[in-house]
Formats: sequence, structure tokens, C-alpha cells
Amino acid sequence: MNNVLKSIYAYSCFLLLLCLGVTGSTAFAQTDRGAYTGSNSIMVALEGPLSRYEYGSQQLLVRHNKNSQQLELILPVASLLPLNDSVPPAMAYHTLFGAKYPQLLINIHMPDQTLELVRAAASVQDYTASIQLQGVNNETRIPVAINRKENTIYFSTNFDLMLDNFQGSIPVEYLPLLTGRILISIENAQWVDLQTR
Repeated sequence: MNNVLKSIYAYSCFLLLLCLGVTGSTAFAQTDRGAYTGSNSIMVALEGPLSRYEYGSQQLLVRHNKNSQQLELILPVASLLPLNDSVPPAMAYHTLFGAKYPQLLINIHMPDQTLELVRAAASVQDYTASIQLQGVNNETRIPVAINRKENTIYFSTNFDLMLDNFQGSIPVEYLPLLTGRILISIENAQWVDLQTR
């Protein structure tokens, strides 16, 4: 009798897992927003009273989310490396609170209609961007130069942020060195729409 009950229990568990697997894959398909394109470059400069502390990363992830109509950018904070030997190696990581918030998130409102109008020549205009810095979201307008070729979107932007606008803070050890202004520069980043290939 025990063996029969064990068999029924095992079969019931199998059916439950099978149902969860099917609904899980269906849910994944419904929320699939396209793959990220990696290996994009970004420069982050922390402004000081007398100089800038510049960091770069080649690990910026980009995708266009058709559901939210946004260009989504994800930067792993730990991937920021100093661009010269005089820059403190961990300053950017500590200033962006990388241990608590390991990603810098930037979402640029980019409707499909806008992208359809973009041609090979880069057009520059201001877009609304939602930026998450030190765990706080803030919206601002940033200039973006964007062009499109076949299934690839190319874009560049340069803008600055103030930690005060994010209720952010400078770590105590860097207070004498930093003003709280952060400059972000992205040159010729791209997103490849693999679904249209």
C-alpha cells in the first residue's frame, strides 16, 4: 500500500512540476523583451574641485524594450575601471554604493514611432530618462544622438547628474575630493534586434 501511495505522490509531483514548467515558459515568452547587446562603452567622471576622476567600462548592456517603449541601459558598477593611474581605483564603486546597488540603471523613453522616423543620419534631441542612482530614481531630460541601420540602433549621449537631486551622498573619505557632480558619456553604443535577423 505504501508503494502505491508513493507512486501516486511521485506522479502528482511530476504533474505539478510539468504544469509549472509549461506556465513558467509561457509567462517567460510573454515577458520576453528581447536580448541585451553587450560590450558597449561608457565613461563616468566624478567631478572634484580641481580635477575629474574618470572611469570607463566596456560592459554596458543595452536593449530596446518594446513593451515599455524604453531604451534600457544596465551598467555593472564593479566594471568601472580608472582611466589613469592617479585615480583612486575604488572611488567610483564606493561613491555609487556598488556594494548595495551593484547596477546603475538608465531607461530612456524611446517610442517605436520615434525609432521608425530615425534614418541613417544621426538626429539629436532631448529624451526623458529615468535614472536609478544610489537606489533612488530620478527623471531628467538628456540629449541623445541616435541613428538606425537595418536591425541596429546606434546612440550617443553626454549628460551630468548631481547627487543632491537623488538625495545621494558622498562617502566621508571622498568628501574633500568630490563636488557631487557625475558626468556620464556614452559614445556609439548599440543595440542589435536579433528578432529581426
